Amino acid sequence: MKAIKLRSGKLGKFRPGHPWIYKKHILKVDPSIKPGTVVDIVASDGAFIGTGYYNSHSDISVRILTFGREAIDKTFFRSKIASAFAKRSSLLAKTNAYRVVFSEADGLPGLIIDVYGNTAVFQVLTLGIERFKEVIVECIDEVLKPEYIYERSDSLYRKQEGLGERRGWWGKEGSGCIEITEGKAVFLVDIVTGHKTGFYLDQRSSRFAIENIAKGKDVLDLFCYTGGFSVHAALGGAKSVIGVDIKEDWLVLARRNMELSGVSPKAEFVKADSFGYIKNAYAAGRTFDIIIVDPPSFVKTKHSIASASRGYEELNVTAMRCLRAGGVLATFSCSHNMSNQLFADIIKKSAAKAGKKTTILKRCHQAEDHLIVKSIPETEYLKGYFLKVDPQ
Repeated sequence: MKAIKLRSGKLGKFRPGHPWIYKKHILKVDPSIKPGTVVDIVASDGAFIGTGYYNSHSDISVRILTFGREAIDKTFFRSKIASAFAKRSSLLAKTNAYRVVFSEADGLPGLIIDVYGNTAVFQVLTLGIERFKEVIVECIDEVLKPEYIYERSDSLYRKQEGLGERRGWWGKEGSGCIEITEGKAVFLVDIVTGHKTGFYLDQRSSRFAIENIAKGKDVLDLFCYTGGFSVHAALGGAKSVIGVDIKEDWLVLARRNMELSGVSPKAEFVKADSFGYIKNAYAAGRTFDIIIVDPPSFVKTKHSIASASRGYEELNVTAMRCLRAGGVLATFSCSHNMSNQLFADIIKKSAAKAGKKTTILKRCHQAEDHLIVKSIPETEYLKGYFLKVDPQ
């Protein structure tokens, strides 16, 4: 096994238990080590740190797969996937759609595996994992035993790794639109062109929480996508539900999901920009009992934090102004670049600007199949609040 040595002192310091080694931490690399190669990582004094894969094209030049001395082969990947699957077994009682492998959180940086009913959908984000793709597909087949396997490797991260996009079936071809269940809800998931691998699995816990408080309420669901929150609000007995999204294709699915869940008369879906919709609602004096603000990530990099913060603040200020006294704002950010503290500060600032008093009813996190590993802060990316909003 070829080795990569870290620098001495502060320049070579890495976070214990964290799998990322940045280019700046590395002393030198043997020219014979090509991108995608599995390597040992050693400290400046030669002490073994772990084994991972190398890519000179990425600022994160090494991603560690193991801190022990293990062969990186089919046995390794099969064991990791089987262990990750076992951790999610309790979810089968409430849904047939869940994340099996969550990249670094499951010790397989660069790999995502989601299950939707009879279909496993996987994403390869890095060159190092790309080199093991055929082995990984074999492991998915053997461990998860899905009827169909679909690859959805179209993330922007692949470009940074020197990779192109790849979508397609491995083995026999299944349906690109899959019916799943989540509690009492039924959803159609577009695994071919939908966001992420097709569905926001990470918001499952918050969707159930909305269902529990929606009875008799008028609900506005901004950035509703295919109606996840809207369907659960309707199932919870909401008086009315309005879902807003910019893309008609998603709203077609949202309406169908309402029908499949047996609650279509309660919902209206509007094709509009959510920023513009909530501004117009405020100008028209419209109010709601519950408003859900769950936008896609505004913070793609650390450089976009300032502009993203302004966007979050604008949304939350206007949403608070459109809530009836004692109404609930469910507001979220899904970027690890947006820290918990910064998001909390934005909410505090938004309330002051809106002239509102907020009480935290619930702190929200990603669903339990999206594991949070404390030694890897980046695994904790989804954050949110259910806030009771009153006049000051």
